[in-house]
Amino acid sequence: MPPSSHREALPAMIAQYETPEVHEKVTLPSVTRASDGVRANLSKLIAALVVEFRLLRAERSLVVIVPLAVFISILDLAFWKVAPVVSYSATYAGSTATTMLPFLIGMTVFYTSEAMHRDRETMIEPLLWSAPVANPVMWLSKFLATLLLTLSLVVSVGLMAIVIQLIKGDTPVEIPAYLIVYSVILLPSIVFMAAAATALNVLLRDKYLTYAVSIVTASGLFYLYNQGYNHWLYNPLLFRLWSYVDLTSGRILTYRIYCLALTGLCLAVAHLCFQRGSGRGSLREGSSRISSK
Repeated sequence: MPPSSHREALPAMIAQYETPEVHEKVTLPSVTRASDGVRANLSKLIAALVVEFRLLRAERSLVVIVPLAVFISILDLAFWKVAPVVSYSATYAGSTATTMLPFLIGMTVFYTSEAMHRDRETMIEPLLWSAPVANPVMWLSKFLATLLLTLSLVVSVGLMAIVIQLIKGDTPVEIPAYLIVYSVILLPSIVFMAAAATALNVLLRDKYLTYAVSIVTASGLFYLYNQGYNHWLYNPLLFRLWSYVDLTSGRILTYRIYCLALTGLCLAVAHLCFQRGSGRGSLREGSSRISSK
């Protein structure tokens, strides 16, 4: 091609590359992140709660602890005559609530510690920490699983108390009396104990150290209670501080609000102090542990 032809074709080639191409506008679909949002985190929490509760329910120690706790809680009612104070149902419910309290404390501390440290002992904690799950899902599922486990003990003892009341003929059976005692006295106490045990495990980061601190604290407090030093400020479980006629008073309501406030404080401490390593580093650490075995 002669040079003149090159000079004539050059402007056309430049114009071809400088002219922008016109594309048809396409509306992109809206995209949401599946791992974010309240609904996604709630679904993860429910799934984790189901797994944690199944693992706690599979604990072989429950085969001994639960029947023993139920038996001792209803022992007085089954073999001795019950003298009603307000009603038979109120006396049965109050007696089981008082007798059941030490078992609830022990079960809450033991199984909360087991749940909080199980992942580390089985060496799957690095894998779980690398998952796209919020920190509250990690520890809140264990807290709720322990709460459900202790509530199942309360329900079992309550049902057995009703059966014994019917067998002994101490009628009528008043279901509201059981509901009032268990919901006002036991339910806030269980929630507080589970929250305190969770916060203690998060702070101490050692299962056996948590056991030791819990035993020393509980022993010291119960010693003070038995000596008459049972002020409600350091007796959030209301051990020997209530009677059935007081359950509808404003004073008991104040005590329960104080107990729930302590529960919120313990949960806040657990949330703020819960430490979670980075996913990559945790996976590398877990791989090295497994290979060393």
